Amino acid sequence: MGRARCRHNGQSGAGTHCPRTHGWGTSLFGTYRTFLALLVVATHLGGYPGLGSYAVFGFYCLSGYLMTLIMQRRYGYSGDGVLRYGLNRFLRIFPVYWVSIGLSLALIALLGNEFTASYHHAIYRPEGAAQWARNLLLYFPQMESPRLTPPAWALTVELFFYALIALGASRSPFTSWCWFAVSVLHHVNVAVLQMDSDHWYFSIPAASLPFATGALIFHYSADISRLTGRLSRWRFACVLAGLGAGILFNWLFGQVAGGSAKAHFYVNFLLCAAMVALLFDCRELPWISRSADKWLGDFSYPVYLMHYQIGLLAIVLFGYAGLTLERPGNALLIIATPLVLATSWGVTVLLERPIERLRARIKA
Repeated sequence: MGRARCRHNGQSGAGTHCPRTHGWGTSLFGTYRTFLALLVVATHLGGYPGLGSYAVFGFYCLSGYLMTLIMQRRYGYSGDGVLRYGLNRFLRIFPVYWVSIGLSLALIALLGNEFTASYHHAIYRPEGAAQWARNLLLYFPQMESPRLTPPAWALTVELFFYALIALGASRSPFTSWCWFAVSVLHHVNVAVLQMDSDHWYFSIPAASLPFATGALIFHYSADISRLTGRLSRWRFACVLAGLGAGILFNWLFGQVAGGSAKAHFYVNFLLCAAMVALLFDCRELPWISRSADKWLGDFSYPVYLMHYQIGLLAIVLFGYAGLTLERPGNALLIIATPLVLATSWGVTVLLERPIERLRARIKA
């Protein structure tokens, strides 16, 4: 196995343990994020049930790891550090989100409330100050409608846990274990009382489990490194590919064999946690370079936010050409996905990259 250099400390390979810091060392988090975002697209536009929920818990676990990492390694828990962290998160989340709701408002203006609401029940013009404020400020704790960007409820969850992490929920292994224990108790209680998916997936308490798991992965990254460091580069790549295939196979097996959707959901959570536990490794894999991973990762957030709107636009435009598309459907998924990716690229170049330069100064 070739030696990998950790760019942040200048040390290499054997005998050293890179802190696996996203953006400082090599990781495949970018590729993984876009893979998860495309699973969400497959559910919402293609009608493949369950894949979207698999992806969201994968996002949560990754966020738990990354937010703990940047608080520990970059910002710290002083007042100044928390302020810079909060401002950076604001710039990461809100500008692109506001573009996505602007796109929805433009479609509503062109097509009318009834048409857009028939496409998705939550896409219609807000009425009154409360509904406008909820959409502008990303406040959907109960998946309230209207939601100009329908998946935005998950961003409400993310923002809650960003704040919790800044307040020290994952500051030490002890606090992280306490957080994890409370999260497990919630899910045990949900199982015992046989509660529905509102309690084991959609709610803020449900999301606590993957966030806490991501935090623990950060605190035990050195121990994980010692285990994964025994794998050759190609074996490591094969393990990662196997985990990705396992996520898809677990979903397919659940669809074909039936059984408990909740059981497959938790199996997927474990697979996603294992992906995060491996992906912070410093080594490059054979087929994905650092630059390619960064480029692929840039698509994930715009894809997640704008796929519904681009899907609706595809239905309208191809309808004029005489091709009838419906949501969900394979035809819509196949036609809309390249358009979603192209739109995401444009948003990345025109908006996200200029904002990234500002975020870099805040990080420094």
